[in-house]
Amino acid sequence: MLEGKKILITGHTGRIGQAVATRFAPVCEMWGLARYTREGSLEEAKSLGVIPVKGDFGRGSLDQVPTDFDYVLHIAADITPKSAEAGMIDNSDGPARLMKHCRNAKAFLHVSTTGVYRQNADPRHVYAEDDDLGGYFGGQYVPTKLAGEGAVRAACFILDLPTVICRQNVQYGGPHVNGGLIDRFLDELVTSGNVLAPTEEVNYCGAIHEDDICDIIEPSLGMASVPASIVNWCGDEAVEWHELFEYAGELIGKKPNFIRNPDFTFPNCVPDPAKRQSIGGPAKVSWQQGVRRSLEIRHPHLKLNVEA
Repeated sequence: MLEGKKILITGHTGRIGQAVATRFAPVCEMWGLARYTREGSLEEAKSLGVIPVKGDFGRGSLDQVPTDFDYVLHIAADITPKSAEAGMIDNSDGPARLMKHCRNAKAFLHVSTTGVYRQNADPRHVYAEDDDLGGYFGGQYVPTKLAGEGAVRAACFILDLPTVICRQNVQYGGPHVNGGLIDRFLDELVTSGNVLAPTEEVNYCGAIHEDDICDIIEPSLGMASVPASIVNWCGDEAVEWHELFEYAGELIGKKPNFIRNPDFTFPNCVPDPAKRQSIGGPAKVSWQQGVRRSLEIRHPHLKLNVEA
């Protein structure tokens, strides 16, 4: 679908977007919209084959951004808004402004979060795309991402722009210095043996390896519609936090020291993978394979237990 097409991507200086750009930039004309404030980020984009264009979809002018894209991959987000207003500008106003600018595209892909689901008292509850909303995680992040879904849905109708909203669960698996949630905790396990854990007895997630995220990009674009479609981006199986790091400990020969911390606020969430599976097939990377690969990439000096 993307081969030979003109694509706009945001968020490519971050973890998920960088993985997507690495996969698709070599086969298409990919433009990358970002502020490029981090030293070296513009050069990194160019090295991936991305055509950089400086701008701010939430606040700045988009005059330098072309309008003739075939597809838009809006992955960028403000995950730590300094205020409600800042979050609304970046996570709600920004996507709608970008959709207006690129309203002639064949499809618009918007990455949201499974954090928008209202927490169910049952930690093993499976959240389908039509579950109740009202997430609380991450200060102003989740409320403004939920507002962003509303803005994207409205713009989809107003602009008649086929749209898909992709609710991202825990991403991991790449070499990015600022790794995903699981990657960062794996780094800490290797370094100190410690793993922060929630105060609750269990905490589940539907971790998805970045390779599987890249695999689901085109099928997700294929389900873009008016009104907007919604799909969970998650792995095929839920994994409990302690189970994951106990397995990682077996791989490196270090028993994890779990430290229960009330500041560990990542929400317990088991997303339903059925819709993602229906459009893209089963995930290729199990969480066990993903953990092993993350350790191999991020800590190549370690000799992992082959029998684990």
